[in-house]
Amino acid sequence: MNYNSLTYILLLPVIVAVYYCVPRQWRNALLLLVSLAMYMLWWPAGILVMTWVTMASYLGIRHFTHSKERPLVALWSVIIATLLPLSFFKYLIPLNATITGALHVEWYLNRHHWAIPVGLSFYTLQAIALEVDVWKGRMRPAQSLVNHAAFMSFFPINVSGPIVRGDELLAQLEENNRRFDPDLAWRGVKWLIWGLFMKFAVADSFALFVNAVEMRIDTQNGLTIFLSVMSYTIQLYADFAGYSLMALGTTALLGIRLRDNFRRPLFSVGIKDFWRRWHLSLSTWLRDYIYIPLGGSRCARLRSHLNVFITFVVSGLWHGAGWAYLLWGAAHGIWLVIERMVKFDRWSRHWLVRIPMCLVTFVIVALLFSLFNHDMPTAFHLMGRMATESWTDGLSVTQSVSTVSREWSMVTMFALMMAKEMRDEFRPTLLADRRWVEVVFYAAVVLLILSFGVFDRGGQFIYMHF
Repeated sequence: MNYNSLTYILLLPVIVAVYYCVPRQWRNALLLLVSLAMYMLWWPAGILVMTWVTMASYLGIRHFTHSKERPLVALWSVIIATLLPLSFFKYLIPLNATITGALHVEWYLNRHHWAIPVGLSFYTLQAIALEVDVWKGRMRPAQSLVNHAAFMSFFPINVSGPIVRGDELLAQLEENNRRFDPDLAWRGVKWLIWGLFMKFAVADSFALFVNAVEMRIDTQNGLTIFLSVMSYTIQLYADFAGYSLMALGTTALLGIRLRDNFRRPLFSVGIKDFWRRWHLSLSTWLRDYIYIPLGGSRCARLRSHLNVFITFVVSGLWHGAGWAYLLWGAAHGIWLVIERMVKFDRWSRHWLVRIPMCLVTFVIVALLFSLFNHDMPTAFHLMGRMATESWTDGLSVTQSVSTVSREWSMVTMFALMMAKEMRDEFRPTLLADRRWVEVVFYAAVVLLILSFGVFDRGGQFIYMHF
């Protein structure tokens, strides 16, 4: 079930109502049943993979928590068992295809189409984080299999994250004393509405422009290709941040608080600042479970730079097994090392300096994100045409989009999104205590979604593919 579909929007109030009506001791079981049912609507066979990861982590944690000693080999055994499905679906198949393509060998594995289960990358990292935290004594394991499974399959986040930690979600499920909080529920409604706006009115509108350019890429001029690359980054951000806000909104309606996954990354100054704002659940996971175990910054400067580079290579490989993802991660790592070497954090942040730095950062990030949307030959071909084709002929794609008004509505919706983000970034307290202003604003946002939203593209979120 698409979490931005009309069916989900209509079903969610029913789920919330039933959730608060059942006795508290049954609520986690209800969440588990709802989560499994919704996940099976995506891909029924995928539930077998989720069950493997859930049981591997649950039984592994029980094993090394009930033993007197906790050898490192026990932890690694559990992690390897947890990683098996991800290794098979995301890495073994592409690696096998590359090797057999080079050797011209056909074998049984190649004869089947193996689709990656939805959300596998997200709930696998979630399981590993819990295993490490319990092994290190940072938190206690789940009291029951139901609680553990509800944590692993939690329906608002099991498709595209955020990647939650045990001390964040499992601890709240274990307490099981959640009550309906009107203030938290109102924040949840606001997050849901704004998430839908970012998805339908911004992301899917920009997708029309991006797709129109790429359908006829060899006939576009340099300016149009450049704007398409920049537009894809806006589309990706609005799509993924919109999903994350919908997840936060749903959990808030259930009385559960989760951390923000985005902090206005379009205002980033530098790559380091970008990763402090973009996909925070992944960036903090990489920091805590890759960068710090490698030694972090508590080692020689050269080794510390190497740790940063390795961490971002892992980030690239997490997104996909192709060379484009590897290059994307390595490029981010190299750029961040350069920022560390030139002590970029100490540079002036005066607004006269910050504005051009924000623009430069956005362009760099957008150019690198073109590796997300293409394989390496296509991405390099795109950049080559961008560099060599004319920039003075104006847009060459107007006739490829449904109407010129769609382009103007795309720009208008983006401007509204940026206006709200500027308020949240620079004046977060502006009109914060005026409930009636918020009611009017979000009612207007609903009308904008209905008026300018794109509802005919299938509605899938981009990060479901990762």
